[in-house]
Amino acid sequence: MLSPGEMGKKLTEAGRLKLRPLCVYDTDEIPEGAVPSYTVDRCIAKAAYISAFFEETPSLYIETGHEQCCAGGLVWMGLAEPHPKLKYFVTVGTPDFHGGAAEHLKATPELFDELRERAGKIVPQGKYTVIAPCTADLMPETVRSFIVFAGAEQIRNLCGLAQFSNSDPFFKTVISGGPTCVTMIAFPAGMSENAPKDSAYVGPVDPTGNPWLPPELMIMGIPSGLAQQMGADLEESFICKRSRIAYPENRIAINKPTVKNMRE
Repeated sequence: MLSPGEMGKKLTEAGRLKLRPLCVYDTDEIPEGAVPSYTVDRCIAKAAYISAFFEETPSLYIETGHEQCCAGGLVWMGLAEPHPKLKYFVTVGTPDFHGGAAEHLKATPELFDELRERAGKIVPQGKYTVIAPCTADLMPETVRSFIVFAGAEQIRNLCGLAQFSNSDPFFKTVISGGPTCVTMIAFPAGMSENAPKDSAYVGPVDPTGNPWLPPELMIMGIPSGLAQQMGADLEESFICKRSRIAYPENRIAINKPTVKNMRE
């Protein structure tokens, strides 16, 4: 198995990443030098993005009782029970909760309940969920998943690499529903009982992160086992064997066709 440091280098090479990849793991002790994620930002997903962007950011950890975190984020990390009115806030609103404010992320409160039921119970594997830089200080088997921030072409190539050694055309890479933190952490890290264990998660589809996530970036959460396979496949894949196709130096110009050409 590749060490987390080696795996980070492989992902960086494969995706030509400009932001550092991160890894997710669980522990029962606070890692040395780590800080609560809310000290970087209240939003767990945004704190992870800041960590990828600013390399001096230390490891981040999340635990039960971090009330300074986004309440919804704690729910989707398996660290809190949802407020009974939350299903209204994220859908159509209700006058007796947050003044009737609504995010309109689902059509009805019932659909939100069904979404959570289909995702299954979310259970962290340790007291602390840690988002850390990919360093060689961690044992490979400790890491549960990796987080990558990348542009559209980079994500397309990483998805192709994830599918390289598998014949399944549908489920090796998934665009899942749910908030940004569940896409990057809970689903790929295997915390959700019904989430596919060997699929890479691409997104997010949650628009509430759009004010801070640049429009050209997407996020990919990759289970550790799949990331190891991607690392092993890299040299034989199109990314290395046909690098000028994967990352073209020269682009083909698309010209507007004339009416005469279209008729012919």
